[in-house]
Amino acid sequence: MGEIRKTIFISYSNFPFGGAMANFSRNLVSGLAIYNHNIEVVLPTGNSYGNGIDFNLSRRGIINGVHYRHLGYINHPKSYIGKIIDNISGLILPLILLIKKALKNDLDNIIICDPDFVKTLLYVITKSVFQKKLIIILPEFYEKPKTRFISLSLIKWYSFYYGLKYLVKYADGYIVLTNYMKVYLTDKLKIIKGILIVPNLIDPKKFESHNVTPYIINKITIGYTGTPTKKDGVLDLIKSFSILCRTHKNIHLLIIGDLTNNKSLIPSLKEFALNEGVLENISFTGLVSHTRIPDLLNSCQILALTRPNGIFAEAGFPTKLSEYFACKKPVLLTSTGDIPKHFKNEEHAIIVEPENINSMVSGFELLLNNKELADRISENGYNWMEQNTNYIKVAPLISRFLNNLALTHR
Repeated sequence: MGEIRKTIFISYSNFPFGGAMANFSRNLVSGLAIYNHNIEVVLPTGNSYGNGIDFNLSRRGIINGVHYRHLGYINHPKSYIGKIIDNISGLILPLILLIKKALKNDLDNIIICDPDFVKTLLYVITKSVFQKKLIIILPEFYEKPKTRFISLSLIKWYSFYYGLKYLVKYADGYIVLTNYMKVYLTDKLKIIKGILIVPNLIDPKKFESHNVTPYIINKITIGYTGTPTKKDGVLDLIKSFSILCRTHKNIHLLIIGDLTNNKSLIPSLKEFALNEGVLENISFTGLVSHTRIPDLLNSCQILALTRPNGIFAEAGFPTKLSEYFACKKPVLLTSTGDIPKHFKNEEHAIIVEPENINSMVSGFELLLNNKELADRISENGYNWMEQNTNYIKVAPLISRFLNNLALTHR
């Protein structure tokens, strides 16, 4: 097989905006386009990011030279029947497209993100029948829901787990974010080649500061962005912040984000903050568009990522971390997953023990009382991001990976 002629990138997540996976996918295909890969993104199901935020308005689009299109709904329907139709058509329509492309000899690679059992089975069969290359992106390992009863979340987990256990091994290449996932593939599935670790992908230009004013004048704001759940460490962040407030009267906490569906975590977080006695010192933005996040982050003086221990933290790389670094802000983060493999304490960030409130408080104190240290780790963190997750810098590595797969036979 010669040069890559056509790659179809299939994403069941939002695209081009609307969450961590959307950002990763957008930057990945944008980087490949720079290196002359003929790549198209197809979206089998509609986008869904809550309350109409970052919704797509057109069926087709171009971003950074990459064409993308919705095969069915543009945005995920709210009605029960519409959701069923969206999910079923999300399986049928991409298969029809791939078959047409293969018959026209206009397809070489199929890339899919975070697939479940049914999707993996369909694309493994497609790639086998038409002798194409299948690359699977595995961003994390999901924890099994703790429930004794059958639920939708439990069914989804079994679909993820059995797809990973029995079907993923038939792909030709794998892109993972962490060493945990690479070890899972090599030790559990006995896959010995075709694995590429890419911790994250980011466009740092989107996070450049353009004279952004502090969130609150004359106060030091500690910022967080993401889905503010317990497993992302937000409760630990609020607890440590409440202790800091006893000795630092000029600090403020900004929590950016919420659930991506129509539910909200904000009321329960406000109640928790009230019980901790710091509600008046915390601002909650709720779910916001991707266009607002850079300015909000740049309005902070310190950025925090306090994930607890767990498979979620071990298997996934925090995509927000590179966004933090891109803002050239000092970062406090917990030592989970691949963090110790990439970073040194007081060199790239202040690294503290997960689930240890006293360790977090001491880390924040260090940043609040040592501007020289804060400035130094801000610069080092930015430099790490530039070399390891800037999509333009990482694109050649991914391009070579795909080109090498094109030359191999399994």
